[in-house]
Amino acid sequence: MERGEVASHQEQLPLVSTALRANVFWLGRKPLERGRRYQLRVATKEVDCEVATIHRIIDTMDLAQQQGSNVVNKNQVAELTIRTKTPVAFDLSVSSESTGRFVLVDEYDIAGGGIVTELVHDDQEFLREEARQRDFAWVKGEVGVEDRAQQYGHRAAIVLVTGGRHTGKSFLARTIEARLVADGRHAYLLDGENLRRGLDADLSEGERGQATEMARRYGEVARLLVDTGLIVVSTTNPFGMAYAEAAQAIRTLVHPVPVIAIHMSKAPEEVPPNTDIVLSGPADFDAATRRILEELKRRGVLAQAIGAKPIFQYSI
Repeated sequence: MERGEVASHQEQLPLVSTALRANVFWLGRKPLERGRRYQLRVATKEVDCEVATIHRIIDTMDLAQQQGSNVVNKNQVAELTIRTKTPVAFDLSVSSESTGRFVLVDEYDIAGGGIVTELVHDDQEFLREEARQRDFAWVKGEVGVEDRAQQYGHRAAIVLVTGGRHTGKSFLARTIEARLVADGRHAYLLDGENLRRGLDADLSEGERGQATEMARRYGEVARLLVDTGLIVVSTTNPFGMAYAEAAQAIRTLVHPVPVIAIHMSKAPEEVPPNTDIVLSGPADFDAATRRILEELKRRGVLAQAIGAKPIFQYSI
């Protein structure tokens, strides 16, 4: 387990989402603002978040209610919808105080406290539930994750390269795979085109439901490959989905295996959320590959040297 994750009995699972509804008491020197970034702390979990909606405000001095505001001032209580950068496990406050309460941090200062009143469903919910049920029933062999890591000299991971056409993403992915294998690592290139011509041959591109199913199948294939201990270098078009949405679907299905997201573009454009490295059509693919390998080391995927006893940890 990683810091911030929750252990529970299978019949008493915590809620998991990237959105929640809450009551917050604001104590910050600056007003709480809709759309501004904060840090949410639930138990030991820390995640970036933003206030998506301020439903209503209650002034503690006269209990007057206010709606339609975009800010919450000091000593006011507000009913909010909060969206987090990555999924977070929690409970409703009526069920568990320890995982149903949280604080909001603004520029290193604890500026507010709140209780979770409702789960807000997100678009990854059905994939998250699929991954949960699949992992509960997963049939394991005698060789575990740590055994493979010690044998291979690295942990499993996914290097996900996204970008538009003619950005060089496919060439970069092949260069990364070749470099990893040359260094004695166990790596494999998973190209979305291979799946479209085989596993996805019964699906039609362009339809929303079909695109979601393509992403689901892609993630499940990646999950099988990383279970063997491989570093999967994955280059994919977004199946008719936004880059961020496709990447998040893959992250959900392979969790807790780390996904290092690389985005390539030919011109300045909006960078998908949770991107680790942004490249603007590099002419020097070897330099780009070295940068990505350094990120793999930083994330604890690669040991510093093949001969050294690996000391692994996942970054959070």
